[in-house]
Amino acid sequence: MKNIIKYIPLFLLLTTVSCKKDKKDPEPEPEPTPAATTNTIKILFEHTVDTNELVLNQNYVNPNLDTFKVSTLKYYISNIVITKNDNTTFVEPESYHLIDVSNLSSTTISIPNLPFASYKSLSFTLGVDSTRNCSGAQTGDLAQNKGMFWNWSTGYIMFKLEGTSPQSGASNKSLTYHIGGFGGVNKVQRNFIFNFASTPANVSASVSPVIHMSVDVNEFFKNPTTINVATQHTQMSTGATAKMFADNYADMISFEHVHN
Repeated sequence: MKNIIKYIPLFLLLTTVSCKKDKKDPEPEPEPTPAATTNTIKILFEHTVDTNELVLNQNYVNPNLDTFKVSTLKYYISNIVITKNDNTTFVEPESYHLIDVSNLSSTTISIPNLPFASYKSLSFTLGVDSTRNCSGAQTGDLAQNKGMFWNWSTGYIMFKLEGTSPQSGASNKSLTYHIGGFGGVNKVQRNFIFNFASTPANVSASVSPVIHMSVDVNEFFKNPTTINVATQHTQMSTGATAKMFADNYADMISFEHVHN
């Protein structure tokens, strides 16, 4: 009996140690998710001929009273900068976008990671800057397989419009305008800046604004030069004539409104 009593404390000690070993450590508390501080702005390009929606391969009339159809319309938008009400700016990194009217998704540019703030203006370039024209093989929207690149000496086609017109002087009644030239007095990049007036783009956790832009194709055919497709139906090289067309499209894009 004395031996049994002798071993009882040892048994209790071992049982206590065993229970302590079996007890699991508490699970760590999950880290709280940081509150969002940025959101997305979208820029929507809506294409028209005067006040009519542009539909590919549909007849329209240009300022010279020539009937025409557009089968292809592509151009580059680059170097997007959005300015806050306090005049600080958000500069989009890797800012090169190919707008292609045949690809509806490409006509909306989404710009993520804008800090919460009110933004009062937008600027961008139609075309591709000289640095990228001279930077060798590119990727994404600047890839050569997009059909918007000539060669390393002449660079990118900044603006491409193709179609037909019964008044065209081309043998097959085609219209072919490939506008390029990235440097010198005949460069064809054109800069745009738009103020949002009394309706800023208010980026917040619950608001991702959409900036609506209008692109009027008929502006390509007028001001400062009215285009007569009987004689001006084809442009596929750099130089003074390419610059003339670029001067025409310099007012092709206008600001419509912000949808907050």
